[in-house]
Amino acid sequence: MVAGLALCVLGAGALVGSSIRMEPERLTGDVYGIITSVFFGAYFFAVRVARRRAHPGLILYRSTLITAAALLVAALVMENAFLPATWTGAAALVALAVISHTGGQGLLAFALGHLSAAFSSLVIFLEAVAAACFGWLIFAETLSALQFAGGGAILAEIWVARPHHRATAAVPGAEVSSDAP
Repeated sequence: MVAGLALCVLGAGALVGSSIRMEPERLTGDVYGIITSVFFGAYFFAVRVARRRAHPGLILYRSTLITAAALLVAALVMENAFLPATWTGAAALVALAVISHTGGQGLLAFALGHLSAAFSSLVIFLEAVAAACFGWLIFAETLSALQFAGGGAILAEIWVARPHHRATAAVPGAEVSSDAP
């Protein structure tokens, strides 16, 4: 699994590598991105531990309450008006809540009850592939051969590392009898 993680990290590096530039005006955003990844990793492990004892719906409910309370305090401190000013803004907010939070976090909580944390951490790399695909489809961003190779490496490693379940094939005509001596 360590080799798989290394390949996924290299793939992600290739996927985003051509767009990385050291620009001082973007340093704050880069730092926030790194901080976000640390918190996401901590959340990932917290959900994994919680999933051993609780239903995914309960985990999602509790994390939603805690997150909403923390974000409300942050919004009140940092902004004058934090409610959307238009119906379009309200629709975007509802879409983010339903699709990203309920869908994404709910499925993560569900998956962590059925998949190993190691494999799930590889699957999270699909976010980079999805972001590149959506950027290409929606914003007409061009993807280089290196970015395609990086996305392909991520997909290939997830395919290789996927959990394999041995199917016990029944042998035709071989019935088990309870009268056997």
